[in-house]
Amino acid sequence: MVVACRRILRIPAEHVRGVAVQHRDRLPGLGFQFPGVALPGVLYAGSFGLGDDRSFWHVRRAEMVLRVECHTQAEFRRIVLQVPDPADLARRLRPIFGAYVPPQLV
Repeated sequence: MVVACRRILRIPAEHVRGVAVQHRDRLPGLGFQFPGVALPGVLYAGSFGLGDDRSFWHVRRAEMVLRVECHTQAEFRRIVLQVPDPADLARRLRPIFGAYVPPQLV
């Protein structure tokens, strides 16, 4: 993943709060892009945001994505990934990490 400036992303299991499947447009804003690339509707790759609200994205055109929400001591607050079947992967990960229930957008 050259454009995202990372080859491997390792997050300790104890840093994960839970996982969810969510529509890409219902996620919190990306924030400051560094190092990250955002081409709306086409590609979101890399790190976004600052401080406690940093996120890592690797999403191309997928609308439904896997959201991994992390605790504040983690490198990223959330990790957003395009995977072949986000619902199936979330179902398999929830017994390990728990479910994350995103707050409702008003």
